[in-house]
Amino acid sequence: MEAKTGSTSLPLLPYRFRYVGFSLIIIGFTATYLYFWGGRPRFFEIPVLAIVTSYLETRWFVVAQTNALDEIAFLSFLFGLLFIGFSIEKNEEKEIAALRIRSVFYSIYFTAALWAIAYLTVFGWPIIGVSAVMFAAFLIVHTLLFRFMVMRHRKKELTSITKHSGVA
Repeated sequence: MEAKTGSTSLPLLPYRFRYVGFSLIIIGFTATYLYFWGGRPRFFEIPVLAIVTSYLETRWFVVAQTNALDEIAFLSFLFGLLFIGFSIEKNEEKEIAALRIRSVFYSIYFTAALWAIAYLTVFGWPIIGVSAVMFAAFLIVHTLLFRFMVMRHRKKELTSITKHSGVA
């Protein structure tokens, strides 16, 4: 489904993907809980094709045994945020699509600044972990900022309608 803003159309996900996104966030929280406090159930121990794995030794292109809960948690959060942040509104009008674009740009600016600060203050291997969460940070900032902008837009719209209808 595409939202139109001026002459530009945005390749947004269908509205129902928002519900899938919330379900994925719940799965992510459940997997995180199981990974850190739930004893990491054994049935999540699976063989995976690893391009590189580095625990006791670095190995390339091997089948490695891993507990998949942390991958399930991260990917569930990532796709949940993506689905929530980039699914079309039930009534996506031009103004909402324009707010979405503004939110994307502000989120890019914020994430770039955050990444620059991290790059200047985090050294060695930890920067890899920080880098891994930057896209998730972008999605969180975009979703929160977009929701705030939509809420403000709708409140202003409601105030305008109330003023013009004479209801006080």
